[in-house]
Amino acid sequence: MREKRVTERWTICEKDHVHWGAAGGAGLLFRYTPEDGEESYLLQLRSRSVDQGGTWGIPGGAIREGESPEAAARREAEEEIGPLPPYRVMRIDTQECGAGWRFYIVSADVDYPFPAFCVHETDATGWFTRKEMNNLRLHSEFRKWVDKTLT
Repeated sequence: MREKRVTERWTICEKDHVHWGAAGGAGLLFRYTPEDGEESYLLQLRSRSVDQGGTWGIPGGAIREGESPEAAARREAEEEIGPLPPYRVMRIDTQECGAGWRFYIVSADVDYPFPAFCVHETDATGWFTRKEMNNLRLHSEFRKWVDKTLT
């Protein structure tokens, strides 16, 4: 039997950056767009026990060996905020560290702002407009993506 490679671990890329997930990482960003209002996004307050704890971001984590970014993002979201409603994947963006490590942001639309729970690695959850995100302490890499993508 072939030994399974452990990919849910810290790794160091060629630029000496430390990353969680030897095979990369992925997260799921949910968006709700009401008919008569501003779109909002589901964010989680990261537990103090994880990288950049105390910042707001999206549920996510390490991609397991043989797992797609979308499957990893879904698995991590279910682990961190509980059951998910049906959703439609709209896009998948890639953040690269410049030395081969990648984090995938899977953006998905939902039909209603579903309740998310504080499960594993989550201290709080909430739905926020883009404007409201400006007043949050966002995870540094997520902030870069938001400022570049959600303009």
